[in-house]
Amino acid sequence: MITGDVEVTEGMMAQSDRQSAEDPLPPVLWGLDPVHGVFAKLYIQDILQLKNSQHVPGIFFYGTHPISRVDILGTVVQRLEKEKFYAFGVDDGTGVISCVYWKKQMPAQVTKTASPPGGLNLRQQLSRLASLEEDQRRVELGDVVRVRGRVREFREQREVSSISLVKVSDPVFDAQISRMLELPHLYRSFYDKTFRKDGCEADEHGALILSLQSKIKQFLAQNQVKNFYQRELETIDSLSCIARRDREGQCGQDSALNPAETLTQETISSPCVSRQIHATFQQAVSALQEEGVIFQKVAGPNELYLVTDEEKQLHNVTLDIIRDDCTQPKYIERGCPFRHILNCVRQCYGAGVTEATLQRLLDRLECGSQIVSTMDRYYTAC
Repeated sequence: MITGDVEVTEGMMAQSDRQSAEDPLPPVLWGLDPVHGVFAKLYIQDILQLKNSQHVPGIFFYGTHPISRVDILGTVVQRLEKEKFYAFGVDDGTGVISCVYWKKQMPAQVTKTASPPGGLNLRQQLSRLASLEEDQRRVELGDVVRVRGRVREFREQREVSSISLVKVSDPVFDAQISRMLELPHLYRSFYDKTFRKDGCEADEHGALILSLQSKIKQFLAQNQVKNFYQRELETIDSLSCIARRDREGQCGQDSALNPAETLTQETISSPCVSRQIHATFQQAVSALQEEGVIFQKVAGPNELYLVTDEEKQLHNVTLDIIRDDCTQPKYIERGCPFRHILNCVRQCYGAGVTEATLQRLLDRLECGSQIVSTMDRYYTAC
């Protein structure tokens, strides 16, 4: 009885191991993930914890994203030079990873063409340039370097086989601060989001939604629309023409938006559109909400939508909150945190303001030099 239980338990564990051994994303879909085709800027700690692919050597996974190449910035804390390569450890504050950079063969060893009498000695010049290049690649302890290369494992140790190595002159830590501010945005926007197959398939319906979303955004900007109801958009010919393609399969090329088109009572009284067209508009409008382009003070299917860039009251309320609160002792040094600003805006303006809406507004205020970000998602008035 005990033996049987052990065998069953071992069988279940083996089955569980086989299931957990499967890659988070099938290899046939790797090319659909944009993270797979770039040098991913990751913290070194996360690079060291990447999971190996069970199907293809040299492929690793951060969540559901297949990664083969990385871009790191850090300080050299270890150094070793061999005849054919440099090996050095890079520390970005989260961990240390070993990087290997292979030396290039000197042109003097491969170039055999003799120079013409009295002419330029090309072999000598190429050798000199190669020596200068090698000097630039010879890193020392304490150097700040940017390394791009492929992730690999050598003797059960994770390392980066460098393709590009650049020493960064960074006396005031400008490059490192920029990287520190950039990485949280990349993690939120790309790395920490689960890869969705249906979000990458270029089917007709998905392309139609993206096209309608873009056209609505263009229409709102061209006509400086401040607020609207969804049913008003559905009566605009240049927009409903796009939505009808999903049902009719025909509409020709996108008609150019007429700047003279406005949301008037005549358009509101136009005949109702089909349920399918209504659903298509609903998906496009929802996507614009997630992007922060529009929002609702009060959530509901028939409530008024407000355009973020044109809602001056929201701009003024947000700016006043930052100006007042950044003078408080606990915010005077670093500025007001994003969550604090969001809570205050929801109390003073409306509970329907989303994080995406406020982030778009803060970016717009910063571009207008009305506020400045002191660190990641901390803001103070100029």
